[in-house]
Amino acid sequence: MRLSLTPKGRLFLLTIFLLSLVAGYFYRKYRPPYGFYAELARRELTESRRLINGFGHKYVKFRQLQGAGFNNQAQEILLFHHLALLTNRIYVYQPFMWRHRLELQPLSGFLLGPTKGSLSSALFEEVCPPEEVRNVTINVEPYAEMWRTAQDILNGPERCIYVENWILNWRFLESPAIHDIWPAYKTYLSQYYEWPSHILDMIYRAGVELNLRSHPALTDGEPYLAIHFRRGDFEEHCQYLSKTQQPFTSWSTLPDIQSHSAFPPRLDTSNETSIMEHCYPTLDRILDTIDAQVRNRPHLRSVYVLHDGAWDHLPVYWQYYKIERALKNSARARKAGWKGDTVGMRFITHSGMTPVKPGERDWKVAVDVELARRAEVFIGNGFSSLTSQIVALRLADGGKAEDITIL
Repeated sequence: MRLSLTPKGRLFLLTIFLLSLVAGYFYRKYRPPYGFYAELARRELTESRRLINGFGHKYVKFRQLQGAGFNNQAQEILLFHHLALLTNRIYVYQPFMWRHRLELQPLSGFLLGPTKGSLSSALFEEVCPPEEVRNVTINVEPYAEMWRTAQDILNGPERCIYVENWILNWRFLESPAIHDIWPAYKTYLSQYYEWPSHILDMIYRAGVELNLRSHPALTDGEPYLAIHFRRGDFEEHCQYLSKTQQPFTSWSTLPDIQSHSAFPPRLDTSNETSIMEHCYPTLDRILDTIDAQVRNRPHLRSVYVLHDGAWDHLPVYWQYYKIERALKNSARARKAGWKGDTVGMRFITHSGMTPVKPGERDWKVAVDVELARRAEVFIGNGFSSLTSQIVALRLADGGKAEDITIL
């Protein structure tokens, strides 16, 4: 007996089929590389087991921020590793928590430096049984004393120490206390900051396909300006920062940056309007900062925009389009005082244009960070940890404060 479908039935089956194809496409495109992560976790354990055969090692594990943005976590991990090295202890590193899925992934999938010569937390209790661990709480104010106190404790004789409170909190990172840390930390970054090979492959591919120069001194692509255009859900966050009168964060507060890089008018933390002006700048202010850098760089006619546009932040793309249209306007470029060839920007690319293969989306933010580090000029948001991280990496790489603008 043959069954015949009605036109509505055929349409229903066709719709199901097409939806299945779309779902399969997006599943393949966005599915994290779980098999690869499992292999990295196995490698971490193997390397850690080789390490624990050493004699006389001392270890430190910290309470770690998890579930925050990539650069919030990365900044803390790097500082912890730095502190461990300063006190001749082996750093006990923990998995990286990918915020969007609240999943723990191997740290070596995101940052390589802190895992080298360090111990995976998966083996901490094996190496340091609970009865051999000194649990410490470090609550010290003023914050200038906290880093010094932490070093004093970690320089103690105990083989295993666990710092059980969150010592690198937001208040500490916003305080002048980190200025004293900077000289040694700058050296640390130049020696230990390292992307894993799969992220370096993505960075290379992005540079080639977007025709971006890999270093200002080279000629392998267009010299470019990178700007961190933070929108998305940042407006609500900026309103909170303005009401609570928060300053810039971490390395954006460095005196050299504030002297040479802060775009006027200066931030007034007692004024909510001033905080919003810097945290959620108008498009006109953003264009003014670009004009200020480009006026004396007639050769600079390419821009890379780091943004947080996504399916749930679609208005970001509309605002990006308005910036793109303005920067390509020759009349506006002449009026803004651009020198040399005043045809406006020739090339404008953005985060959404970076080539990403299936399984690579977790690392897109790392590509943004590195492309901004390599840019001839960087413009960032002083309230953003991503901007702060880029500032630190550029300075540690020998970059100049004059080539940075903080909105």
